[in-house]
Amino acid sequence: MKIEIVNDDCYHIYIYNDYDELDENKIKDKLLLIRNILHLCGFYRVIATLKNIGLFLEIVKVAEGFRRETFDLKVIIDNDKEVYFRTKDYFLVEDTSKICYYDGEYYALVDDSFDKILEKVEYGDFVFGCSLDSVLDKCIVI
Repeated sequence: MKIEIVNDDCYHIYIYNDYDELDENKIKDKLLLIRNILHLCGFYRVIATLKNIGLFLEIVKVAEGFRRETFDLKVIIDNDKEVYFRTKDYFLVEDTSKICYYDGEYYALVDDSFDKILEKVEYGDFVFGCSLDSVLDKCIVI
């Protein structure tokens, strides 16, 4: 599992290939386990996307809780969300179906043609959700 803190109210979580189908209850159970690690308190919207390499979660705080221990989730399952792998090394992603270039880094679309990703994870990171929108607006497609 890889956790990225985008800001105080937004988190990105990538869970290695543990899931074969999206199940709202399994996602909630997983987030309850990591709730204390991230100090989550309040109401959150979770957008879940399942790709062939794992589960991607974007967790966004919607509102504060009425009590300190309040923790509530609304899980939205959306498999149409795009996920990209960001790296500085073009040769890691040269065989992928779609590559974009922005600000000195290459972004490769994570789809069925993106094989052996687990071997490449240490050389980059995943970009999806709110972090991806500004990149796709300004990038150059190679």
